Amino acid sequence: MKKNLKKTSVRLAALGLATAISLSGALLVSANENPTQKTEAQKQESEQLYAGAYKKVTAAEALADKDVKVAIDNIYAQFPETKSYEITAYKDVVSKEEHDKYVIQLEKDSNNFFHFAVDEKTGKVSYTIQSLATSNILTYPNVQTAVDNIQTSHPETKSYEISSANLIDNFVGKFSKYNLTFTEKHSKRSITFGINAKTGEVYDKQVKE
Repeated sequence: MKKNLKKTSVRLAALGLATAISLSGALLVSANENPTQKTEAQKQESEQLYAGAYKKVTAAEALADKDVKVAIDNIYAQFPETKSYEITAYKDVVSKEEHDKYVIQLEKDSNNFFHFAVDEKTGKVSYTIQSLATSNILTYPNVQTAVDNIQTSHPETKSYEISSANLIDNFVGKFSKYNLTFTEKHSKRSITFGINAKTGEVYDKQVKE
């Protein structure tokens, strides 16, 4: 929700690649026996794993973990609207030492969500990704300055609208970051910029045509 988005996400990417390699090797062997089974197994793995390391579990199973329960209660207290959001939960199935043991996604829709992870070692929230209302995004600290700089360096965005925004708080990497997406009116073209929440520095860009 990248500079590197967070320390944990780098580990997840590596784990995801390792998992994908091992899975593909296992599936290649089974494919020699039955191609249909290979396709079905691959489909099931794709549906069950998140970021290559997390298996989808029920909300009840995740909430049975005391650290998840404490974290979600705190989030509900701070952001009461999330109580009505649907819960999707994923549990670490690769490592029990250095990674987030749960990733929890609270979502109403694509523009209203709150994601967080619980650290395996400390039991504390390691990061959050929170959707922000675009209607008042310019009032957030350092955003107006960043947008001014973006529009100076990318003049075309002056005619674009800010279609989505979110805030990432990484407690492991100790940084905060806004992601702002500018979308061209009457077009699918969009540009997403990462902005340092503390300094307003614009440090990455992703273009989608």
